[in-house]
Amino acid sequence: MKIKWRIIASAAIGILVLAGLCAWVWSYAKSMRLTGRGVAHQLPYKWDSYVRPDLQFTLEPMSNVIAKLNAVIRNVSSNAVPEAVKLDATPTKIVKVGSNPSIDPYMNQLIADFRENEKELSGRGAEGFESTPFTGSLDGHHSLWCTLAGPDNGGLEWEAKHDALHLSRMPRLMECRVYRVTDGLVERMRQQRSKGEYKVDAEPLVSALIYETDIHSWSIMVPEGPNAWSGEFRYDKVFKYVPSLKVILALATPEEHASSEKRLKESGLWADIQAGENGHNPQGGANGRQPFGSETNRTSAAAASRRSP
Repeated sequence: MKIKWRIIASAAIGILVLAGLCAWVWSYAKSMRLTGRGVAHQLPYKWDSYVRPDLQFTLEPMSNVIAKLNAVIRNVSSNAVPEAVKLDATPTKIVKVGSNPSIDPYMNQLIADFRENEKELSGRGAEGFESTPFTGSLDGHHSLWCTLAGPDNGGLEWEAKHDALHLSRMPRLMECRVYRVTDGLVERMRQQRSKGEYKVDAEPLVSALIYETDIHSWSIMVPEGPNAWSGEFRYDKVFKYVPSLKVILALATPEEHASSEKRLKESGLWADIQAGENGHNPQGGANGRQPFGSETNRTSAAAASRRSP
């Protein structure tokens, strides 16, 4: 009799434990909903696990596409995923590197020109902006990452995180740096122009710097129609030649600047801005030029700044 009651008690306890486990699994699956959703190639995140209606867009700004997607996923997830794609429309951050009182007004002017151009390009839906147009279909049975971020749409920055698919402008960071105009760069400029190897609309020394460094921030793609793009130049928005200081200011990503310095050093065209003026624009030298950062150049820089629109 005792054995019989032990068996009954053990069975009852087992049933209760099994029931509790089943209830926990059901509750967890209901809250997470990461399996059995029918989404192909999904990432292991809740926001990428819901089947959606297929969506079709034609020249729709990416910000509108994101808003539509978020609304659809909120609906199919019963508001379990309020924002599947988080959009950061913060303008590109610009850091001044190697500035001093003589060069600062020119840097400020270049950055101001870039900011104005940034607004114009954003209004036109250029690459790298949340306004860039999207044309195509989004398969509701496929991962958001594959259908939206995978093709690197519009040159934007995409990052999959646990809370959402994050979207932001590209590049997110640029540096304004100073490049010394060396005698070697002047000679390269002459050689390139004699061969017809120059950017027609760029200042000649800027053109030479572009060829020698491979900085490419001067070129940007703008839309011409559904999935049709053309390149546009903005030399004077990312470069500024300052003859009085014999320098060129350049706006580019940190990676571009690192590569540029390496290339210039390898070709013997690099000169440190912070180094002494020995052998280059010496104070009171034969060429009579003032050194970088001299009082004369600070005065001319301030005057140029006042004359700038």
